[in-house]
Amino acid sequence: MRLFISIILLLSAACKPYDQKRGRELLAATEAHPYFAFPTGNIELLNAGGETNFFARTNLERPWQSGAFGCVRNSRTRFHEGIDILSQVRDAKNEPIDKVTASRRGKVVYVNRNIAASNYGKYVVLIHDADGLPAYTLYGHLRSVEEDLAMGYTVEAGEAIGVLGRTANTRDAIAQWRAHLHFEVGVQVNSKFDLWFATWYKDSDNHHGNWSGLNLLGLDAAQILKLSKSGQFSLKEYLMSLPTLCRVTVFQKNLDWIDRHPELIVNSSKGDGVPIAWDLELNYNGIPIRITPRRGEVESGGAKYQIIEVYENVLAKHPCSGLVFRKGQKWIFTGKGKRLMDLLLFR
Repeated sequence: MRLFISIILLLSAACKPYDQKRGRELLAATEAHPYFAFPTGNIELLNAGGETNFFARTNLERPWQSGAFGCVRNSRTRFHEGIDILSQVRDAKNEPIDKVTASRRGKVVYVNRNIAASNYGKYVVLIHDADGLPAYTLYGHLRSVEEDLAMGYTVEAGEAIGVLGRTANTRDAIAQWRAHLHFEVGVQVNSKFDLWFATWYKDSDNHHGNWSGLNLLGLDAAQILKLSKSGQFSLKEYLMSLPTLCRVTVFQKNLDWIDRHPELIVNSSKGDGVPIAWDLELNYNGIPIRITPRRGEVESGGAKYQIIEVYENVLAKHPCSGLVFRKGQKWIFTGKGKRLMDLLLFR
């Protein structure tokens, strides 16, 4: 049936090709649903005090916030990239049977059916065109994935992609009461991650290609779902509204990130000539939320990049960031921060 529908769609709509220059998947038709919709029937988040019945806390002694996005784990020192949405529908054995659906029209870019290969267990990744910007959604810990769901297939908003579950390759299994969907909305750092991986991890295997968790930076999916429900969500505006953790000058003319996110460039008309460097504003998760071109002479001192400023109030509010630290009077990147910058600069 899915194959039949795919053929009909291909015959009825002219698909735009993959744009190599900008590195994004362009979806042919105008989306019927222009926002991100809830991926399961659980919409308790919209009700006053409904968070308790929406988020799957890490254990019964923890508050609901432990299932939310951000610095919510290990006394706020560990980052949670997505949100955990509780099951609402059970079978006779009390196992979850909630249907998981595509949050937005998109293309299937990765399907993992091998539980042992990931902390996410069985999971699916979709790529979306969100206001001209590429964004991904990830659906993790699935009990099952639709049998005929395959990479390259276009799904409509609300189309079934699997069943909520509790699959994972972690030592401690996800408890039955805590069965949930790990849901992410975010951005991909570099479209050439699979090539970069071999340069950074020379003795390791990349099991998930360009859709490895190392290459995905999450946003607050709960916040995005609520804004979308109210009809007030724009990905560009949302990204640019995020607090800046630090500003970094990158002494490189071309960046994969800029090729795919030119809409995030500000002050592009100032100065003459081609930019020879860029100032990136990173949020606490490392996402370049604002890009300013640098023209004319720029002194690099032989460095690939340089931290210009760190906003300590943002760092204090998000202690799990782990990207920068102060050494004497100077701010420098941690190992995690250096890895991110190396990935951002890779071409």
